[in-house]
Amino acid sequence: MLSLWLGAADQGLAYAGLALGTYLTLRVLNFPDLTVDGSFALGGGTAAVLISQGAPVPLALGLAILFGCLAGLVTGLIHTRLGVNDLFAGILTTTGLYSITLRLMGRSNIPLSETPPGILALPDLGLGLDGQWLVGLGLAMGGLILLISLLLATDFGLALRALGNNPTMARANGINQRRGLTVGIAAANGLVALAGGLVASYQGFADVTMGIGSLILGLGMVIIGESLLRPRSVPQALLAVVLGAIVFRTMIAIALQLGLEPVDLKLATALLLLVALAFGRLRIPGLSDQGRQLG
Repeated sequence: MLSLWLGAADQGLAYAGLALGTYLTLRVLNFPDLTVDGSFALGGGTAAVLISQGAPVPLALGLAILFGCLAGLVTGLIHTRLGVNDLFAGILTTTGLYSITLRLMGRSNIPLSETPPGILALPDLGLGLDGQWLVGLGLAMGGLILLISLLLATDFGLALRALGNNPTMARANGINQRRGLTVGIAAANGLVALAGGLVASYQGFADVTMGIGSLILGLGMVIIGESLLRPRSVPQALLAVVLGAIVFRTMIAIALQLGLEPVDLKLATALLLLVALAFGRLRIPGLSDQGRQLG
């Protein structure tokens, strides 16, 4: 049973970048970005190709982030420069990314036979390999939470939040909406691609279809985390999102342990998301609804 909880926590932390990227696009920018389905697989495929060829893990993850940022940049430019609808812009990019990822990988699936050596150098807390993954992924997510919190507290970060909260007011105050949206979407997809690379490294393989349904997964993690913690500030919201990723993966692991068939996972995910949405509408005494935006 301990291995079940540890594995779920490790998977949740690996997927947390997806949740953070979804939070940036949906909550901060108020931009429904379907690019994440493609950038998640792109990040996983990039990392798998490089790691399988002996490249250092930091380099592989760094290039995965770069390619994810480029994917988000394309979506942002399609939307802001060509005036294409936000949903359709993401669909166009994701459709193209499928072929790009397949070309990059050279085949539909890349196995990774060995654990990254950087993970093996970390303390295991007496829990073996799962403990080493827990330490490594925990440090990575803690650093991301700190970095994003600091970024959103800068003038540029406040401008991004203003764009998502009230675009008309933001433009009236001289904020460049095109640049803000493009940079924000690119950064969010960089986080998603990082999650893809971490998931591929953890599970030991990358698949060209691993990004299907990523937006729903990310949204579910965000909703669960916000429903549980009811955050009142940006750092709390980011922490809630990471917690939501862990809880979400734990629930999936428990469902599989109880005998749920893998073919029913998508249905279980949809039902879990529905429950989280319903729970998010409940009022808890002493806590007020925070709405879609955090001030």
